[in-house]
Amino acid sequence: MKFQVFETSEPKFPDVYSTSNEVYESMKHYQKAGREMFFILFLNTKNRMIDYCTHTIGSIDSSAVYPREVIKAALLNDAASLIFCHNHPSGDPAPSENDKEITKHLVIACEIVGIKVLDHIILGRDNYFSFADAGYIAEYQRQSKYVMNQTGIRI
Repeated sequence: MKFQVFETSEPKFPDVYSTSNEVYESMKHYQKAGREMFFILFLNTKNRMIDYCTHTIGSIDSSAVYPREVIKAALLNDAASLIFCHNHPSGDPAPSENDKEITKHLVIACEIVGIKVLDHIILGRDNYFSFADAGYIAEYQRQSKYVMNQTGIRI
C-alpha cells in the first residue's frame, strides 16, 4: 500500500503578505492532500515570512490543533504575527463550527501573549475561505480585548 499525502514541491512564498489571496496562492498545492493538514506561517513585524511549519497532519476530516503548542512554536520562531492555513480534503472551504471555535481560541490565546493572528485560510478544491476577509478575525480580536479587560490582563 502506497501512502501519499500530496505531490508537490516546497511552497513559494512572497516576501511580504498583504492579502489572503497571496496566502492561498503560496499554499494552494496542499488543497489536494488526502488528509487535513494545519500549517502555521510565522511573520515578523513587517509581515515578512520568518518560517512556516506543518503543525499537524490529521485524518480525512479533522486535525488536532492545540493553542499551547501554537503559542510555543510562535515564541520559538520570534513571530510577531501568524497566519494559519489548513485544507479540507472534501474540497469545500466553508468553515466548520470546530474551525470557527479553534480559530477563536487561537486568536484569544495569541492576543494574550502579544502575537497577532492575521488570518486563517481554509483551502478548498479550487478556492479558499479567509477568516479575516469574512470579518471573523476582527470579531475574535474584539472578544479577546473584552476578555482581557474583564480579567485585568494587560500586555
